Amino acid sequence: MNGPTDVPVFGRQITREWLTAVLCEGHPGTAIESFRVEDATSGTSTRLRIHVAYNEAGGRAGLPETLFAKTTASFTQRLTLGLADVLEGEPGFFKHLRNDLDIEAPHGYHGAADKASGRSIVLMEDLGETKGATFCTPRTPISRPQIEDLVASMATWHARYWEAPELTEHASWLKQPSDHFHNLDRLIQMRKRSKVGTERAAAVIPDALTPLFDSLYAGLEASLRVADEGPQTLLHGDGHVGNTYVTSAGRMGFTDWQVVMRGNWAFDYTYTVTTALAVEDRRSWEKDLLSLYLEKLETAGVKAPDFDAAWLAYRRQTFYPCFAWLYTIGRGPLQPKMQPSETSLSIIERTTNALVDLDSLDALDTVDR
Repeated sequence: MNGPTDVPVFGRQITREWLTAVLCEGHPGTAIESFRVEDATSGTSTRLRIHVAYNEAGGRAGLPETLFAKTTASFTQRLTLGLADVLEGEPGFFKHLRNDLDIEAPHGYHGAADKASGRSIVLMEDLGETKGATFCTPRTPISRPQIEDLVASMATWHARYWEAPELTEHASWLKQPSDHFHNLDRLIQMRKRSKVGTERAAAVIPDALTPLFDSLYAGLEASLRVADEGPQTLLHGDGHVGNTYVTSAGRMGFTDWQVVMRGNWAFDYTYTVTTALAVEDRRSWEKDLLSLYLEKLETAGVKAPDFDAAWLAYRRQTFYPCFAWLYTIGRGPLQPKMQPSETSLSIIERTTNALVDLDSLDALDTVDR
């Protein structure tokens, strides 16, 4: 594979000519002299690390010498991301949107996807190499300054793309939350797998929710319709704590932009706050965090909703963060294990408590279910 339109998905398919074509464009005289590919990990995507040596002109241009690659190397990955219709998300984000954002997130150097074959590849910044990044899990304690950093970053990209024309220009791959839900439902039978998930996670779910599965599932569907409404902005779409990191300088950032969407700001905001924070910390800080988010929107020039309207929007979006992890732990025998069970249980405990604390079903009283 030698040209920029080719989509290599295995390390053995990556060539010096292809890397030169995608990394050296716009830098006359630069070329790659040698490279080395290391296997990293495999999950919903295959991850590779690429070490690159340039000619003298490339060295002077400051082109990246270590890159992190994500590809769809396996049939299961191509089928899963294709049926979920998120194949083009991360390549599109890095190609069209990332460079206009002043946020802590990896920089992208190339992205391509072929929907017909399900092949995709993204070349991005190797955060471990460039920033000494440590990736977070639900067991990572998130302090108040750290969650404030994440919330401020989210307000920055929400403000930049608030009702922006780019959302319409890229609507073919920037789906809305309800579209994403229906794609997942078609792929994994969301209701069935979530019901199994409630049984597997029963020990961490508040007793008050145990008999309410049908009402909660109806609430999920209603909340996703609400997430399609109102001012549209760019959504990370999968902003749980496991997709965040902390740099050696102490900055918090978001990675894994595979599920980028367009929709209501509260979908993103609620997912991050309710998954990142221990239950008591979320209870103590959530009103101040929402005030900070709204303040940052206003500072960036957006006419933000007032606090009461924003608080209602927050309460209404607690359903998807919960069900996303119920279906994860409730996977069927033929479905891949996307996350360790302890990760799912930690987040389910946090998000189900949020549903209770915030009276989320009551918040949907005026929404047609």
